[in-house]
Amino acid sequence: MCVISLCVLSLCVFSPGAMAYNRPERLLLATQAWFPYQYQENGVMKGPGIDKVKCVLRVMAQPYQLTMTKWDRAQLQTEVGSQHGFFLASHNSKRDEYAVSSEPLAEQKWSWFSLSDAADFNSAMFQSQVEVAALFGSNKWYWLQKNGYQVTKKPRTPEALLSLMLNGDVGAILGNDAVIEQTIQKMGISYRAITRTRVKSQPLGVYFSKTFVQQYPRFLTEFNLAARQCR
Repeated sequence: MCVISLCVLSLCVFSPGAMAYNRPERLLLATQAWFPYQYQENGVMKGPGIDKVKCVLRVMAQPYQLTMTKWDRAQLQTEVGSQHGFFLASHNSKRDEYAVSSEPLAEQKWSWFSLSDAADFNSAMFQSQVEVAALFGSNKWYWLQKNGYQVTKKPRTPEALLSLMLNGDVGAILGNDAVIEQTIQKMGISYRAITRTRVKSQPLGVYFSKTFVQQYPRFLTEFNLAARQCR
């Protein structure tokens, strides 16, 4: 687990009393290793997801601590209150039960990846008879379950996800285009062996716990205003 802390001095934009009421002393955000959006290199967190969040918090002059951990743990820690939020995340109803999403900081494209060019991913037969997979704890994994697909595998890395497909353990995987493409290159797999079918695009933002939003009612509005300056 990797942690980055940064203390930023306010330039007297807010009075001390107002600052104490509207802002946490230090914002605690959790994330996952999700190349190319965010990753670690020689112990340093990098990637456009990290850069976007840092930009917003720099505009806000908000001290923060970023923790890189497993994705399901990042969400659970936000739900129980040991973290204020998690990123980068797409919207779903399960997360909405305990957290509130910011305005988008990035975008992801969802696609089916398979070794067959004849699969009808939307057919009732495919949904009922073909085992599929997505990264465990991701919005895509819950989307598959919600929409009646046969999903029981729980891969926690893109490499493990692709291996399920390559080994024939699942008939197809649902993944983020940028993540899967980078993983295909990293694993040295031939693109010609894989068929890709676009599903949809999803905005990505920061989810803040409802408890945090209630405690600091102006924070999310200020975060969203700052986010617009970092696009």
